[in-house]
Amino acid sequence: MFRNKSEECILKLFSDTDYIIKNYSKNDIIAMEGDTCTSVGLILEGSVDIKRTLGSKVIHVSSFNKGNIFGEVIAFSDINLYPATVISSSPSKIMFINKINFIHFCTSHEDFLEMFLNDLTNKIFVLNKSITNLTFSSIRQKICNFLISEYKLQNTKKIKLNMTKEKLAESLGITRPSLSRELINLKEAGIIDYSRTHINILDLEEIENILID
Repeated sequence: MFRNKSEECILKLFSDTDYIIKNYSKNDIIAMEGDTCTSVGLILEGSVDIKRTLGSKVIHVSSFNKGNIFGEVIAFSDINLYPATVISSSPSKIMFINKINFIHFCTSHEDFLEMFLNDLTNKIFVLNKSITNLTFSSIRQKICNFLISEYKLQNTKKIKLNMTKEKLAESLGITRPSLSRELINLKEAGIIDYSRTHINILDLEEIENILID
């Protein structure tokens, strides 16, 4: 929501509401899975990762950077417990606004409320994409589903990776070595090519066929 806004600008916007600001070092835990969530977080500096631990597997749910809001859905739900652990992935500074103060702020700033609802809707689409990925059983299908989703989103066959391959593997619910092996297999089959920052779709039709097998 505030990616292009300075910290000074954000603080000025929220000058008429109460908030607290906390600083975190890299890898600090901001909230543990199961903790009660009563505030909305706004990242002033740095970035955070949302991760779930299922048995011995760690699943990367999402990442948020400077200007992003998190915890808004949880704070206002009937069961206001964090469903995943929030970790500071870099030195970060976060503003926390109590949910009651947040409601008062939204009702008196209609322009912000519109932006907030738009941001919330976009997050729902991202969640739906993650849920869809869980329906695929093979690693190859999970990767191809990711590629199709990004192809539609970025409108190009040269997919820019906005996360590390480690985080991509976690988001797909697979291990980093498994991701690397399958990317190599897809490359050798002439379906994709890839670098550290991009994956090029060479055979879109075959990727679509993999998803319906």
